[in-house]
Amino acid sequence: MLIYAAAHGRVLEAAMRTEEHRMERSSVARSFARETNSVPQARHWATKVYAEAGVDQDMVELCGLLVSEAVTNAVRHSAGTEFTVVVLPDLWIEVWDDSPVLPRRREAALDSEGGRGLQLMEMCAPGYQVLETTAGKAVRFLPKGW
Repeated sequence: MLIYAAAHGRVLEAAMRTEEHRMERSSVARSFARETNSVPQARHWATKVYAEAGVDQDMVELCGLLVSEAVTNAVRHSAGTEFTVVVLPDLWIEVWDDSPVLPRRREAALDSEGGRGLQLMEMCAPGYQVLETTAGKAVRFLPKGW
């Protein structure tokens, strides 16, 4: 199955192994510069979208945590100048970047500041997906409990 998403001003195509999802007109997306200070901006924007959708505060906070994790990875590991966050009508979230390198699970040392991103996704957004394209990838997730 294919998913089409508008990101970085072009149409991206990605293979999916789960149920089909089509980008709908009511989806919202915003691109951010691939800079460290964009992490809180992206988190704030996504949590605002969630709050305006009537989601309870605990779910809004979980959304913020997961967006921060996915966006931080895009800032640290992608090659482009920007990344895009998409909130779909069913409140799935996608973080698109230009890097073809897929996230990988790492074992982090107890005192390490990083290396726990996929563990966090597995705990807080089971069923998350990584969508590959010829132009990069997206991490797609729905916070647990939604």
